[in-house]
Amino acid sequence: MNRTVLAIQSKRRTDEGRFNLRDFGRMLALTWPFRAYLIPGVLLTVVFAVLHTVSLGAAFPVFKILLEEEGLHGWADRMIAGERLGMDLAPPSAKEEVRVVGIKKEGRAASAGVEENDVLADARGRPVAEFLRELADAETDVPITLAIQRGGERLTLEVLPEACGTIIALLGRIRSLIPADSDTASGKLRMLGYILAGVLVVVLAANTFRFFGEVLIAQAVLRGLMALRARLYERTLHLPVLFFAGQPTADIVGRFVQDMQEVQRGLLTLFGRFLREPLRALLMLGFALSLDWRLTLALLVVVPITVVVFWAVGRSVKKANIKLLRGYGRMIDTLTTSLHNLRVVKAYTAEEHEQARLTRVDLKMFRQQLKLARLQAMVSPAMETLAVVAGSMMTLWLASQVLARDIEVSRFVMLGLVLAYLFDPVRKLTDVYVRVLRSTAGMERIFQVLDQPTEMEATAGDVELKPLEDEIEYAHVSFTYPGARTPAVTDATLTIRKGETMALVGPNGCGKTTLVSLLARFFDPQSGEIRYDGLDIRRATLPSLRKQMGLVTQDTVIFAGTPVENIAYGVSQTNGKAVQDAARRASADEFIRNLPGGYEADLGERGNTLSGGQRQRLAIARAIFRNAPILIFDEATSQIDTESELQIQRALREFSKDRTTIIIAHRLSTIQFADRIVVMNAGRIIDSGTHSQLFDRCSLYRSLCETQFVSEPASSGGE
Repeated sequence: MNRTVLAIQSKRRTDEGRFNLRDFGRMLALTWPFRAYLIPGVLLTVVFAVLHTVSLGAAFPVFKILLEEEGLHGWADRMIAGERLGMDLAPPSAKEEVRVVGIKKEGRAASAGVEENDVLADARGRPVAEFLRELADAETDVPITLAIQRGGERLTLEVLPEACGTIIALLGRIRSLIPADSDTASGKLRMLGYILAGVLVVVLAANTFRFFGEVLIAQAVLRGLMALRARLYERTLHLPVLFFAGQPTADIVGRFVQDMQEVQRGLLTLFGRFLREPLRALLMLGFALSLDWRLTLALLVVVPITVVVFWAVGRSVKKANIKLLRGYGRMIDTLTTSLHNLRVVKAYTAEEHEQARLTRVDLKMFRQQLKLARLQAMVSPAMETLAVVAGSMMTLWLASQVLARDIEVSRFVMLGLVLAYLFDPVRKLTDVYVRVLRSTAGMERIFQVLDQPTEMEATAGDVELKPLEDEIEYAHVSFTYPGARTPAVTDATLTIRKGETMALVGPNGCGKTTLVSLLARFFDPQSGEIRYDGLDIRRATLPSLRKQMGLVTQDTVIFAGTPVENIAYGVSQTNGKAVQDAARRASADEFIRNLPGGYEADLGERGNTLSGGQRQRLAIARAIFRNAPILIFDEATSQIDTESELQIQRALREFSKDRTTIIIAHRLSTIQFADRIVVMNAGRIIDSGTHSQLFDRCSLYRSLCETQFVSEPASSGGE
């Protein structure tokens, strides 16, 4: 199972620089259950982008008012007249002439014989503004007489106006709202005030939409991440123990903290700026193209280069961020190890050693952070340089058009402003792109855990076990930890009868704890079977198997909370009397009552307010409270004083009656009352029997009695 996990990780590491579309889609799907927040938030963001472009578009009439004599009315009349006649007209010259700068091939003007570069004038000699206004308002069934100046020749042509398109018709309706005196100095100033007031209203509305949009998006993203954390925690708790044998716990913690933070930043950026900035760029592009389609030529130069830069930088960013996230895991591991073992660090005056160890980890993280900083620092200047090059080229071209009077000054200034605003969202997208790429690194690491099979998924057991009726049998069981050269358990064959108290003894590392762990299916043997009343335990459901057992581990585990919560661990509704009874039988009642708050006292992280012996007695009380038919005590009395041990031994003798009990211990007083003692060495079961039998015939057991069990030599001749 672990080899599969490692293979998955190895395969993913070879693709670290690639964009994982599948996991990216899964990341987006996190927010879909909260679409009631997400969709309105996205829509409000879109509205903001549109209104922001509209507010910029208001600059055009401002420029018209301030920079040109033609004014808003004159410009609107010229645009409408040109649309109705099928041609593009340049702004009027000082000679009150209007030049044709473009002809629609199938338009009315082309049919009447009008050509590009012809100069129009009113056949009756009226001012050009009055002439254009008449053209704009002319009926579609009444021909208009045009005076054409072509070279040195003057022609008179009749053109039948056609109906306006939707956009120009809208412009006509807007023109009708503009005051008639808007072309005078006082009228221009008043009109400018109206426009600026309208811009202010639009900007206020746009930013209001932006505020509520970002809040709603944050609601969806944060709720999605909360659900993701719950899924990740649930998956982690249900992963096989073997998964954690090759996976540092700190690295898993890092995925809950730092990786989640990266995903959060990425999603907020994605639904905010990553949606808003491209939309703004597209709207600006559309606005610019409406002013002059030839702007596209400049963009065609920049876009491919931009894509190449984004692609190259994105791969490097993702690789560097994955290494950085792993570094956070190593840092968490280093810090927690030092802080949890602070007494040992101080006792051995190893503060400088731990500081140096953390510094080495920090230095590796610094290198990755610096690499990311260099990449981010490179992208924005590169994009700005490209923008300046393209903008300069476009500005030169536009300037030549102004000097040739093919484009009015206000349009030139407006196009320059649009270019600046067009490249602003593109420039911002560089930072956004890097942020999203960094989030994909954290996203993939989270999904690596979510994609691991749980214990329930990896096992096909479907038999619900009942309390033991006959025996537990180990049949030629062997197990080797991943990466280990020698087996932890080799060809173990053992029978434990119902109600029997059996002790496991042997040198450290001989396989005692592994043998018991195999019974609880923390691991599965590579060969052999463990049978429960004749049934291979791999055919049983895990919950039904583990509910048959009460476990006290060698490393005493106390959870942050109260004594009641620790003793009744895993039970939703506690019985206070049963909790206190379990505490009394474990010799824990007295010290619990002396705690500030008694049974409701806060024990602190890992029970750090308790002594080692108190923690062990609390753990034993937990096993007694569970009242399981099989009891497992792994070095359960190693940190308890002699008086407490005698009390616990009496409780264990009483409590283990009619229960199957397995004891791993190094104290002779703890194992002497066992019905049978099993001796292990180097992963093998070498002998079993009573204390007296083993002392007489087993040299290893005798040696253990004379060394590890030396505390009670007088007992060696008993039993």
